[in-house]
Amino acid sequence: MMTASPDANLVAEKGLPDAGQIPIGQGVSVFGKSPTVDVNVDSPYISRQHFQIRCQDDVFFITDLDSTNGTFLNGERLTSQQERRLRDRDLIGMAGDQVVFRFLDPVKTMTIDSSSLIPAAPRANTELIVDSGSRDVTVRGEKLAPPLSKKEFDVLELLYLGRGNAVSRDEIAKAGWPERYEADVTPEEIDQYIRRLRLRIEEDASKPKLLVTLRGHGYRIP
Repeated sequence: MMTASPDANLVAEKGLPDAGQIPIGQGVSVFGKSPTVDVNVDSPYISRQHFQIRCQDDVFFITDLDSTNGTFLNGERLTSQQERRLRDRDLIGMAGDQVVFRFLDPVKTMTIDSSSLIPAAPRANTELIVDSGSRDVTVRGEKLAPPLSKKEFDVLELLYLGRGNAVSRDEIAKAGWPERYEADVTPEEIDQYIRRLRLRIEEDASKPKLLVTLRGHGYRIP
């Protein structure tokens, strides 16, 4: 018996506070402000048909549809009508960062090595709060000031979204250095940013409790 392929999901991280997760199935899904598209985004900066996502053989592709203010993939503006493959945790921006989605690949989710998962803590960690919409970070009730750099926030956001689970260096490289993560992001660079984050969020960076190392697996926010 054949089983239907799982949907991918887009998580609205900015601009659509009530959207939650948007499932993307087989075929073509069009995003824009026209009432006839598959996913309606009501904003004056968004074109009627802004971009589309196409799924073929469980691989997802994104194409800008001649939008006025552009479609962005991990901060890079897409050339109109040029198809690009989507990968797990890619960021999709409409009109710069007026509306931002994070792409979650169902294949990636299904094939994760369960041996790398660490059981979540029985209660939520309220010492650290990362707000993807406002890009604010609150530690022990105090908002971080000055704010984190873009790269620092992107790395911390990845760890926070996966809190309770191990996040590998490869995943961190993709989130923090999307333009070169497959090339030459070194473990030393990643460790340097982890140290920077600990200096900002930990009471004692030498004895981390909010951002811990899991030897052989990566890092975790409990």
